[in-house]
Amino acid sequence: MFAGGCLALALACPSAGAQSMPALSTASAADVATGKRLFDGQCAWCHGAEGVGAAGPSLQRATLRSAADDRALVQLIRAGIPGTEMPPFGLSLTETTAWQTAAYVRSLGRSEPANVPGDAKRGAALYVSTGCAACHVIAGAGIGVGPELTTIGLQRGPAHLRESLTKPEAAHPSGYLVVKATSGGGATTRGIRVNEDVFFVQIRDAAGKLHVFEKAKLAKLERELQGTLMPSYAQLPPAQMDDLVAYLVSLRGMQ
Repeated sequence: MFAGGCLALALACPSAGAQSMPALSTASAADVATGKRLFDGQCAWCHGAEGVGAAGPSLQRATLRSAADDRALVQLIRAGIPGTEMPPFGLSLTETTAWQTAAYVRSLGRSEPANVPGDAKRGAALYVSTGCAACHVIAGAGIGVGPELTTIGLQRGPAHLRESLTKPEAAHPSGYLVVKATSGGGATTRGIRVNEDVFFVQIRDAAGKLHVFEKAKLAKLERELQGTLMPSYAQLPPAQMDDLVAYLVSLRGMQ
């Protein structure tokens, strides 16, 4: 185990170098506790308390797609992931505190996921009967109007999934901006913006049909920053909601 002072010295000493970074598994209980405090203050707003997953992916798994080893995880925390919503924390975290945060994140992958009430098999049947495949894809089946759900159980926690079902406007997914195009004749098309440049906008409507509009010929193009095509399922009985959430939590791809 590394005491706090020894750890700070090992990480701060210029001669130590990246090669001598101690393994995260050697972190002391104090290091992990410090990492938890840092995580709660800067990371939990996106990844959820204890890394269960919220706007950001769940961290309660042994293998993290973007951080295969200890060095990569520390670097990810400090540098972020360009082109994504994962920001860099290099200005607010030192090498030492980034290491401690990474040690806490690794500890989450050694924890047993929380039990989720409900029956995943019944939830799978409910997913089909409520027509969810008309907007989502699972393992290649369905229509991709909304986010793909093949590995949603790894990406989002139960609380976030439940909120997405009951208050879809509150859990607005990145990359699914809702826009409404109004033609010169007054006809409107509302859907997900697929692409947009100076001259054209592409919109996929709720039925999955792609529309291409020349912007100069539109009377109006509205962007609904909090809009969603996802209907609310708040009317489902509590037991059925539990089943549906249990099914979504079970979706973990081929793992």
